[in-house]
Amino acid sequence: MMPPMNSPFGNIIKQRLVDLKKTQEWLAEECGVSKNAVSKWIRDGKISRANAVEAARALGLTVDQLLGQTLVDASPPSETTLERLDVHEKRLLELYRQATKDGKLMIYGAASVAPKDSDTGHLFPRQ
Repeated sequence: MMPPMNSPFGNIIKQRLVDLKKTQEWLAEECGVSKNAVSKWIRDGKISRANAVEAARALGLTVDQLLGQTLVDASPPSETTLERLDVHEKRLLELYRQATKDGKLMIYGAASVAPKDSDTGHLFPRQ
């Protein structure tokens, strides 16, 4: 009998865990789910929107990257990257980090549909 195949989405999770030197148990804890749930995501490639947002956050990816739509260099942001954020972006990040799981989902949803700066694609135009 052949072992179950991982989904492409599952391979992204597995590779990111290796890159971060973390375990499925760690990811489960970060997302507030069981280790069995994470194993099922990897095996079946199915995940709820709320869990995708949490898993992406924990793994340092965007939801698109997690779902395999734009996987590029997904290393965690460096201090230099964080220093380049303007005051609005820093405040939004601070609010996101303080939010509950449902609050984070709402923030993500709002940011996904918010008008973007036509030149840069940023939520807040550079000043």
